[in-house]
Amino acid sequence: MEEIKKIIEKIFKITDLKEPEVSIKKDNSLSNKEVFDVNLTINSRDENFLIDNNGEGLNALQHLVRVLLSKTNPGHFVVIDVNNHKEIRKNELNEIAIDAAKKVRRTKEALTLEPMSAYERRIIHLKLAELPDIVTESTGEEPERRLVVRLYP
Repeated sequence: MEEIKKIIEKIFKITDLKEPEVSIKKDNSLSNKEVFDVNLTINSRDENFLIDNNGEGLNALQHLVRVLLSKTNPGHFVVIDVNNHKEIRKNELNEIAIDAAKKVRRTKEALTLEPMSAYERRIIHLKLAELPDIVTESTGEEPERRLVVRLYP
């Protein structure tokens, strides 16, 4: 966990971003990998830099940390969040999923959602998998890959 913190601190030192407050929590939910949830607490100017454009900066930071960590600690998996942005987005996606299911039930027609990242589509897939009368599938090519929600046949 200390290695993750050092990598993040180095990245922030070579950028114009203020060094974040880093909290790391180990998650043992996956048996084959060590998973670490990393939350960065940073000021709002730097937060906007990382989470604008659908979190592209945050995803890039997460990818960079994963690559650097894999060189010394293969088998580790890092999930980075900034000021709980991902948790807030997860709640929004769950609401989108429930609203989509309600609309599909009401209209009895399939509904295609906006393009989303694989991470965001997965959240909706998992939420709607709880509903026995609704099925989902991804369609299209990245970065325009979308989720289709429909009634179970």
